[in-house]
Amino acid sequence: MARVSPVEGEDQVSKLPDEILVSILSRLTLREAVGTSVLSKRWRYVWTCISVLNFHANDINLPRDGDMNNYSEWVSGVLAQHRSPNVDDFRVCCNLDVRHSSHIDQWIKFALSNRVHTIELHLSNIWSWPLHDSCYTFPNRLLGLSAFGLRLNNSFNVFVGFKSLKTLSLKAVDVGDKALEYFLSNCPLLKRLSLHLVFALRNIKVVGPSLFLRRLEVVSCPRVESIAICDTNLVSFTYDGYTKPRMVLKNAPQLVELEILRLTVRHLVQERLSAYMLPELKNLEQFVLVVDRWSDASLLGYLAMMKNWPNLQRFVLQLSLRQLIHEHDEEGEGAREDVREAAKYCHPCLAGYCNACDFELFKQIIENAVKLEKIIIDALENHDLDRDSKSKNEEEYKAISLEQQLKTKLPPRVELVML
Repeated sequence: MARVSPVEGEDQVSKLPDEILVSILSRLTLREAVGTSVLSKRWRYVWTCISVLNFHANDINLPRDGDMNNYSEWVSGVLAQHRSPNVDDFRVCCNLDVRHSSHIDQWIKFALSNRVHTIELHLSNIWSWPLHDSCYTFPNRLLGLSAFGLRLNNSFNVFVGFKSLKTLSLKAVDVGDKALEYFLSNCPLLKRLSLHLVFALRNIKVVGPSLFLRRLEVVSCPRVESIAICDTNLVSFTYDGYTKPRMVLKNAPQLVELEILRLTVRHLVQERLSAYMLPELKNLEQFVLVVDRWSDASLLGYLAMMKNWPNLQRFVLQLSLRQLIHEHDEEGEGAREDVREAAKYCHPCLAGYCNACDFELFKQIIENAVKLEKIIIDALENHDLDRDSKSKNEEEYKAISLEQQLKTKLPPRVELVML
């Protein structure tokens, strides 16, 4: 790092070594860090050596008409003045699309050329759902691939940059199956991979003991058809989406956290149980399942899977409040029979955390999970303060009713907590 000469008469902080000043600035927002350049000559270029570059849209005054040119110019201007040979974290968080591709391509080249450890490209927020055709696409040429995923011989040589990459998080950034395969095969230190709103993905394959990947997150990728996780040392896997891809999970002995969120389950009957089974996961400690289900659906397949997880300690189940207490109709009774059958597989070491789950399910888990210690229930589906008093009273009544029913079934060892 180039030493900037102190100026006589300056304050004591300014006399600190550059390394300490850079460390201090790294704890500020990027806009605040750049702002220190006007303090004195001593501070003019200190910020250019920081290794954490977090370009968040909130740090710049953007026009109300949605024109992001100011943002693009800000990012490009900062990168043009940056002096540090290494970048630990590079984050872009702003609503950008294909119209800004040339800028984003250059930013990625900059990060890779500086041996970046973390890349986060979040080009959409929770209030804006991007259309597939308008999404920015990760440049295949940086991966040595053509637009069709074929290997190129004269591609831009930034491959050395991928060798340092440890975390990759993409939101509203399209990558295809071949590009994902490249990341997994050519990033030997890649430990965390998060894919959010990626439309081009069809088949996700995390295969092979040589992969260093430990955490995988797939969120709202609506066109994913299959996910294969085989022979890896993955520790945590999260799938969050309204569709259910074909899922193969085989020989993942280190997996301790498994989350399957926002699934819609319909007509899950005994004949289809094999399609929902996951293999034996000897070290799995936490299973999170968030389900939107209809009154004629059961959780047979998911509960039955627990027989393969001997060390499961925490089970989080979130269902719609509408399923709290089923009416005694033929379909509801059929679902109960499925639950009673599935609960036989619940492992005795199961500990539960359930959001607004139905009484029959609780009953079967309590009777079969003989080492269960605590059940925590958030029985209010909607915590919106603007709800009318009638709706609040109805939900509170259902919560009290569920609590009273459960207390009659709980053994002394089990603590019941109602939120």
